[in-house]
Amino acid sequence: MLKESKKVLVVEDEKAINECICYNLLKSGFVPMPVYDGRVAIKKLGKEVFDIVILDLMLPGIDGFTVLRRIRTNFRARRTAVVVVSAREQALDKLQALVLGTDYYLTKPFKMATLLSVLKELAASQEKPANMQDAQLFSTERGGESEVF
Repeated sequence: MLKESKKVLVVEDEKAINECICYNLLKSGFVPMPVYDGRVAIKKLGKEVFDIVILDLMLPGIDGFTVLRRIRTNFRARRTAVVVVSAREQALDKLQALVLGTDYYLTKPFKMATLLSVLKELAASQEKPANMQDAQLFSTERGGESEVF
């Protein structure tokens, strides 16, 4: 179980999928906020801080790539974990999402257990002290010893 409830913005235009994700997040200790289009998502991200964003790429209003770009350039939101959940399975789409800064990419259809596992891992990594995360990012192995710089 999570030490603290993580706020998750669920950006998915298909109502049944959005509701299913939100229901399972709630059961797993997350605090979901459903949003059904890209414009509303950007407005919410400008007003509130979320720990994680679940983001579809094919959205009305503003597409998911644009939302992701805005998240990564927004000072308040740029450290928010982003999980793309999309029917777009082309390698170029996945590459573009990775370049823009997604933390994980799931192709629809997906297993809810997989999504929840990814979210729990991202939430757990957010609970580590910031200096511990930085140390892991910048450590190298030399002669069997770990060096941090």
